[in-house]
Amino acid sequence: MARYKGTVISTRSAEETFDYMADFANAAQWDPGTASAQRLDGGTVGLGSIFRLDVRIGSRTTPLDYRIVTFDRPHRVVLLGESDTIRSEDTVTVVPAADGGSILTYDAELRLKGSFALANPVLGLFFDRIGDKGVAGLRRTLGGPVVARDRPQAGGAVAAVVDGLLEATVAGSFSSAGPALRRHTAGWTPPSRMDGMRVLVTGATSGLGLATAQGVASLGAEVVLTARGHDRAERAVAAVREAAPGADVSYLLADMGEFDQVRGLADEFLAAHDRLDVLIHNAGALTAARTLTGSGTELTVASQVAAPYLLTGLLLPALSNGVPSRVIQVCSGGMYAQTFDLDTLEMGADEYDGTTAYAKAKRAQLVLMHEWVRRMEGTGITFHAMHPGWADTPGIRHSLPGFAKVMGPFLRTPEQGADTAVWLAASPVAIETTGGFWLDRKERWEHKVPWTRLSEAEFDDAGAQLWAWCAQRTGWSGPTRPV
Repeated sequence: MARYKGTVISTRSAEETFDYMADFANAAQWDPGTASAQRLDGGTVGLGSIFRLDVRIGSRTTPLDYRIVTFDRPHRVVLLGESDTIRSEDTVTVVPAADGGSILTYDAELRLKGSFALANPVLGLFFDRIGDKGVAGLRRTLGGPVVARDRPQAGGAVAAVVDGLLEATVAGSFSSAGPALRRHTAGWTPPSRMDGMRVLVTGATSGLGLATAQGVASLGAEVVLTARGHDRAERAVAAVREAAPGADVSYLLADMGEFDQVRGLADEFLAAHDRLDVLIHNAGALTAARTLTGSGTELTVASQVAAPYLLTGLLLPALSNGVPSRVIQVCSGGMYAQTFDLDTLEMGADEYDGTTAYAKAKRAQLVLMHEWVRRMEGTGITFHAMHPGWADTPGIRHSLPGFAKVMGPFLRTPEQGADTAVWLAASPVAIETTGGFWLDRKERWEHKVPWTRLSEAEFDDAGAQLWAWCAQRTGWSGPTRPV
């Protein structure tokens, strides 16, 4: 069996998008793999409607009859197609968008039958290409936003080789050489404009958080930043306005390690704003000494795992009103050294090491991100994580002074470190995909060594366990897993 799943932003309403997709006679308009399509029965399209598609498979054309087996207008339609050699189940899910458009997710499963079944293990090798062409056709037909593509100066192959070599060296990838070379060879294009969008950035008074706030404000977004004190917040607001004259910038106060303050921040945001387009979790620091918060939770885990979980959950009403909306977690390459283990996530006083605690929390952020993806599927809210590489920030100079001194000439600027977060906040790519871990505008592997990897079943269990742990610590349980 092969499976392809793709998402498209449509300028049409949910009803219009649903009706267009449910009428499978339209498939020939958007799917290059369909030579022709027609309705075989009459009346209004609905449950039981039948269509015949002539599907291109290599140099051959094969007829495939589809029947609508699920019809829930304007949310979900499932079409089942079968012939003597092929079985295809196509699921279309539509979510209304805040701007009056909609978000379409197309999920297709294809299986060969009879003697052709022997080819099922390799079917996925070309099904992805077929799916990509179909989604591209939907994007053109439904009038979604044009995604700015990179323009490699020396060709895509050269850009891929340079990127791969940098990634293999780690140091080259994480240092300032990474974005400098990738920007040139891959031909990075400016991020999309964000006019009319609202972005909340936590921990935005310096370093990566401030650079992120300045970046999205420069693209036209309204920015709400968080800080622990008025003075630093006022200075950050001034810095954002200096970088983006005329920007709409405000702030909210909270210590992100204290759950009662996180709740207060969420209440204050929701009282002032009914919509949130992008939530960027940046707050958190590497703490040398083990510290407990008012809830009794170790500070690193509280501020970087449980607090983002709580804030995201409390702001779901605003994120839902902003669909298509996105949640972005600023992570760290330090997590590559750690395997997720809930039992050792909070380090005890006798074993505490700030660097290890930080890396454990960053690994946990990815586990939690994937759990959010599972629970929020089909809502129009996407989740991504990124790591900034090694950036020259006040945090790294304070927490790792030796590393900062040795690596000083090779560290990224805060703007280079924040670039991918800004790009994810702006690009339609972050709406049309979910659950990615990114560095320098490219999705990356989440493991560099095999011993940090959990099996699929273990990883699934880890997400559920971490969610339950966060719910118990914060008092917010949120949406359940889909059945």
